[in-house]
Amino acid sequence: MLLSFVETIFTFGSGMYHTTVVLLTILASLIYWSIRRPIGMPPGPTGLPVVGNMFDFADKPHVKFKEMTKKYGNVITVKVGQRWMVVLNQIDIVRDALLRKPDEFAGRPDFYSFALLSENRNNIAAADYSARWKLHRKLSHSSIRNFATGKKLESIVHEVTERIGKRIDEQHGKPIDPKQVVCLGIYNILGTLCFAHKYELDDPRITWFVRLKRESFEAIGVGALADFIPVLRFLPTPGVRRLKQLRGEIFSFLYDELKLHRESFDPDNIRDIFDSLLLAQKEAIDEGSNLVESLTDTHLVGTISDLFGAGTDTTIITLHWTLAIMAEYPDIQKKVAMEIEEVIGHERPSSLEDRGRLPYTDATMMEVLRFSSIAPMGVPHATTCDVMLGDFQIPKDTVVSINHYALHFDEDIWDEPKLFKPEHFLDDSGSVRQHPNSFLPFSVGRRSCLGESLAKAELFLIFTWFLQNYEISKAPGENGDSLLGRIKSGSSFLRELDSYEIIMKRRTY
Repeated sequence: MLLSFVETIFTFGSGMYHTTVVLLTILASLIYWSIRRPIGMPPGPTGLPVVGNMFDFADKPHVKFKEMTKKYGNVITVKVGQRWMVVLNQIDIVRDALLRKPDEFAGRPDFYSFALLSENRNNIAAADYSARWKLHRKLSHSSIRNFATGKKLESIVHEVTERIGKRIDEQHGKPIDPKQVVCLGIYNILGTLCFAHKYELDDPRITWFVRLKRESFEAIGVGALADFIPVLRFLPTPGVRRLKQLRGEIFSFLYDELKLHRESFDPDNIRDIFDSLLLAQKEAIDEGSNLVESLTDTHLVGTISDLFGAGTDTTIITLHWTLAIMAEYPDIQKKVAMEIEEVIGHERPSSLEDRGRLPYTDATMMEVLRFSSIAPMGVPHATTCDVMLGDFQIPKDTVVSINHYALHFDEDIWDEPKLFKPEHFLDDSGSVRQHPNSFLPFSVGRRSCLGESLAKAELFLIFTWFLQNYEISKAPGENGDSLLGRIKSGSSFLRELDSYEIIMKRRTY
């Protein structure tokens, strides 16, 4: 009996042993396959199970990716959660992808945060590459041409800068946080273009919407975990709850505007970009076109959200960098102001026709875009099919990010890239030269920035107005460390400076 009992225990123990071995083998295999890089993909660091390399890039990922090129080359693969991501860090590779294979790299990842903040990706920025996306981009381009160029834009900007000037002059040369007035000014410009509204600088609707959009960028910028670990989208996490709340508030504002526009809509009097979208919708309905399905209210609101939202934050942050740079480089500021005085004078504001006549000013503004690189990793792309990029094979639906920071600080392209030098964009005669290929502040290809022409025009008009009218200097308490070293930490979508104060005094002529 004792022998039989021992044999039973041994048999049971042996069975448990084999079961344990099998389970451990299966677990090990799953871990291996979860971190094993697909055959043919670019090299990169090995990640951890489940989270991959997610925590390796929690702070300033654009800088870390650039540093990693020394070990892995200019095309790097990392595992972020359960998604593979390919990062392009050199201009020839970027152009190969976005210009020579534009359709293959024109997709957008099906990120959960994109869907939450765009009503299921029914917009331009987050929508996947499709005929519907092409239609909306075409309509938006047309609207921008009609309402955000030439004399119309000049008139709107000049009216807003006049009000900004009054706000600055009220400080009587005391230290001022320039982001506040810039922020309110830019939202007024876009509010006029999109909604035909002229807000007061402190209008509570504008300040409220400013807060919502900023929180939205921050929520997306840190990367909703559910984007990379899909199972988390089914859990009521604080991040997901906050994104849903922001979506509700933002789209409540936009649908209210849609209602107001529809009630007062006159096809013979198109007042703004929202009206132009409503006209396209009406024409499709009247013609019985199959485009109606692509021009629902949801699509129109998604498009206006892109134009109003993205066009404000990026311009505000760029101007925030611009004023800090002018305060840190008084000699460059003086050269710009002298050129403006010589060419335009101080009796009239600048016009878009002046752009080709102000080479040093133009070069300075381009250098601001390079040096600040405010969207260092851009908006992620996704491959629409299996595609070869150089010697590498990239599967369909792979997330692809362009490291604009690496392009703009490439030591093989730029002379002393870490220094702010307008000469990067000037030839020996002082004329604006064809800028280096490694300059892509608005990206390139199918997914290049929709509002590039508007942003360039807006920045030129506002920058020249500031330098034409004000001397900019660091506030007394800011004379220590460089303002340009105050870059916010974290993995935010945008590369921003922390708040600072400057002195803005009216120029005397």
